[in-house]
Amino acid sequence: MRNSSLGLLPEYLSPGCKEVEVLLAVKRICIFPCGGMKKVEATVARIASYIVNEELLPGKTMLMCVPAFLRGVEEDILMVENNPTVVIDCHGESCGSGLMALIGIPPAARIYIPDVVSQTGLTTGRNRQVLDAVGEKLAQEVAKRVSKVAQWMLDNPNYNYQTRKAKLLNQRLCEFSDQAIESFDYIQVEPAIYRPKFMPPLWDGISGIS
Repeated sequence: MRNSSLGLLPEYLSPGCKEVEVLLAVKRICIFPCGGMKKVEATVARIASYIVNEELLPGKTMLMCVPAFLRGVEEDILMVENNPTVVIDCHGESCGSGLMALIGIPPAARIYIPDVVSQTGLTTGRNRQVLDAVGEKLAQEVAKRVSKVAQWMLDNPNYNYQTRKAKLLNQRLCEFSDQAIESFDYIQVEPAIYRPKFMPPLWDGISGIS
């Protein structure tokens, strides 16, 4: 623990972070599905986010709208700044994590679809516009993992989210950067579920919980 104007802060808070406003109990979760162009995985991510938002955790999650965010719509910016974000990365380029890195707000957790594929043996299917039965099954599996993370943050009174301010948008916002993603230093909580090393622990920080 270390001192700050907010009192004692846990060690997982990044030491150089000056954009801290307050530590809040979590009431809602922002979900950011990666939108990989012409990739079936992107449709899987999108459908999984709908399943969580409309069926598994209705009223407890919000979906990040990237076009609105990039245009500077205040509601969408505040959504990301004031609530933990679960990123669904659908492929190796990790565009969702990349955007979060470039705006300076680390996700609370990341669901990585290639890991879900490896873990379940399911495939994405072939239909990108409308998922086939196989793709739907994969979307359900992804949704289960998103819901597990989101529900844990909502239910755990000791999980305190650190609000942050988004960096000013600039012309390089959408430029892919390996270094930006690497800055999160993701650690695995369980197969397909990750969190940045410096973000609050999930159930990986509690012995005997899985």
